[in-house]
Amino acid sequence: PMTPMRKAIVPTAQRQAATWRYRLEKPADDWFRPDFDDSGWQQGPSGFGTEGTPGATVRTKWDSGDIWLRRSITLPDCKKEQLVLLVHHDEDVEVYLNGALAAKAEGFTTDYEELGISADALKAIEPGKPVLVAVHCKQTRGGQYIDLGLAVVAEP
Repeated sequence: PMTPMRKAIVPTAQRQAATWRYRLEKPADDWFRPDFDDSGWQQGPSGFGTEGTPGATVRTKWDSGDIWLRRSITLPDCKKEQLVLLVHHDEDVEVYLNGALAAKAEGFTTDYEELGISADALKAIEPGKPVLVAVHCKQTRGGQYIDLGLAVVAEP
């Protein structure tokens, strides 16, 4: 059988740095909502973590217990049902799209992995319109890193 083709539409830090707003101290409970005011948050280029973490492209040092990230993107014209998240996380991560929980993963990876996007998050986004991406990553031990992008997966 032929394997599905994956086309990155929002690049990861491996290919291109993206500017994210981030915070290392717990924000208000509604931090993942599109209308949340993150103007007081720091800004930095992706990926976030510590040097020496396997597979990581670190551009902004993150060496505390938690990090919260926010970034607005505009999806190109695509079938949103074919979207997947490309996530490299060390360790536990949760991703929101326009305020809806899109995906969660525990543990760590040493490279980017595809995470499917929840039905609720797919309903909350529309190609051609702004999408607020919000991420929380929790560090417990060892190396640490967080970065993500988006791809379209289609049959060849």
